[in-house]
Amino acid sequence: MTTVITFPVQEAADELATASGAPRPLTVHRIPVTGYSPAGAPPVKLRPRQPAPQAAEPAESSPATQDQAHWHSAPEDDARVNAIARSVTQAALEVLGGTRPLQQMARWLDPPSFERLQLRANLVRSRELGAAGGTGSRAGTGAAGPGTPAVPVRLHRQVVIRCCRICPVSEGIYEASVVAAEQSRVRAAALRIELRRGLWKVTALEIG
Repeated sequence: MTTVITFPVQEAADELATASGAPRPLTVHRIPVTGYSPAGAPPVKLRPRQPAPQAAEPAESSPATQDQAHWHSAPEDDARVNAIARSVTQAALEVLGGTRPLQQMARWLDPPSFERLQLRANLVRSRELGAAGGTGSRAGTGAAGPGTPAVPVRLHRQVVIRCCRICPVSEGIYEASVVAAEQSRVRAAALRIELRRGLWKVTALEIG
């Protein structure tokens, strides 16, 4: 037998408490409990674990974003940009080496990139003239007269493009990395090529 404490009916408890002036008493009844085993309490049944709530699905993107995610560059544009990156890198290194005129780069470079390349070519030439002493030599004592600063005779540096990798950023915009080898060292260049008014232009050129 198990002792179970039960509470009396609310009305009878209120009458008893009012008559005696004491708090409402407790009534104890002994009732049989079925389904109890002397060996111990019944086993506890575990409830299956509820699945974790799924995260809310992201909001649908705009049509422009979906079009951008499914956009792929055209193979002909990839081939064209790859050839431009190779040619512009080789030509820029030849300009710095003094074997190509700078004016040939005006077609491919935008004005800011053209000015930076021109400034760098002038700095390279000034440095080489300073290293040569800036005085006349056998090569400089011809028709120009003695004392004329000698322009150092430069051999072709034989710029060879080793590899070129292009990455389409968006429609009409590419980024490229080029590795070129000269006579005594290997150099790297990074380019940004954009389609402007139907013409491909190099809008950024960094040569290491």
